[in-house]
Amino acid sequence: MKRHRKLVFLAFMMMVMLGFINNMRGTLIPPIRDFFAVNYSQIGVMLMAATFGFMSATFLGGIAASHFGLKKVIAFGFLTAAFSIFAMGYINSFWYLIILMTFLGIGLGSVEIGANSLGAKIFVERSGMMMNMLHLFFGVGASIGPRYAGWLISLGFAWHQIYLTALILISALLLFLFFTKFPVEVENNSKDNIAVREIVKQKKVWLFAAVLGSGVVAEIAIGSWLVNFLHVERAFTTASASTYLSLFFIVFTVGRLVGGYFTEHIGYIKILIYFAAATLFLFIIGLLVKANYGAFFFSAAGFFISIMFPTIMAVIMNEFKSGVSSYMGFIITSASAINMVSNWLIGKINDLFGVFTGFASISFFILMIIVFLYFLSRELEYDFAK
Repeated sequence: MKRHRKLVFLAFMMMVMLGFINNMRGTLIPPIRDFFAVNYSQIGVMLMAATFGFMSATFLGGIAASHFGLKKVIAFGFLTAAFSIFAMGYINSFWYLIILMTFLGIGLGSVEIGANSLGAKIFVERSGMMMNMLHLFFGVGASIGPRYAGWLISLGFAWHQIYLTALILISALLLFLFFTKFPVEVENNSKDNIAVREIVKQKKVWLFAAVLGSGVVAEIAIGSWLVNFLHVERAFTTASASTYLSLFFIVFTVGRLVGGYFTEHIGYIKILIYFAAATLFLFIIGLLVKANYGAFFFSAAGFFISIMFPTIMAVIMNEFKSGVSSYMGFIITSASAINMVSNWLIGKINDLFGVFTGFASISFFILMIIVFLYFLSRELEYDFAK
């Protein structure tokens, strides 16, 4: 890994960018909703469009990398994200925003599959700890993004102007990528590809997708809807609510910093079940405690949900000895499909039954993490308890 230091740095910074841009969105939903005068169902469609773009990129990213190389896939992701963000300043229709959010999802999805594929290639030892470290940097970006967006809102910046500032980070990473060499063993090889028809035959692949999808829904839905929930149900200002979202991601980042230690010492599957149960407990307490300090329970849940994605990636890396990028691409795509439909559903529940019920529905997906993990653990061949 020492000889891949520039690639390690690039992968870490790509995760910072993903966390930063993805999680500004939760703070920006109220001003976007006011700017376009749309309802929650339409916001749900916007989130679904972004996830659809992300899902498309993760599905095709592994295939594209085997034909064009991982470096070109990552560069495509940077350029597509930059284009969509730049174009946001020139629209006045919500449907144009949905199209641009789709392109943004494609860009971020390409970067996501690029970062995880890099991790699978260069983190061959202590994969659980190193994948948690990789995704720790997602938490760094996610901790900064909401508070940064809330600060700019308080200064009078429009939502599209706030997005525009992210171009600085994207441009810097694109320049670094240009001057970084990808060794042959890091670039994806077409021989490593597994046919989709072989992947879909395996029960454990679908269980991986269900576990990861439920975890992604819980993480993304809290990031997307917490500010709106606190603003509408608990009468927080957008700026103060964004503080709790930032705190969620700060705690989330700490969880990824130390989560790798627990993963390696307790066992991958056991720690996932324990942490999912703790997340569910804290989330329910946050719903029940209506005083302002109840928001801290949602923030605290970030510690326990933090290890879900990277630890599941590490399980995939150990369970499948060949074609890891193909399996990752399919599983992440399937999980994204679950996330896409679920975010739309949460938006619909907000409209039909109120913001409290919509936000509370996230607890169902947290519970499903535990249920699907139980069934997955019975299908795995690798001993994750050691």
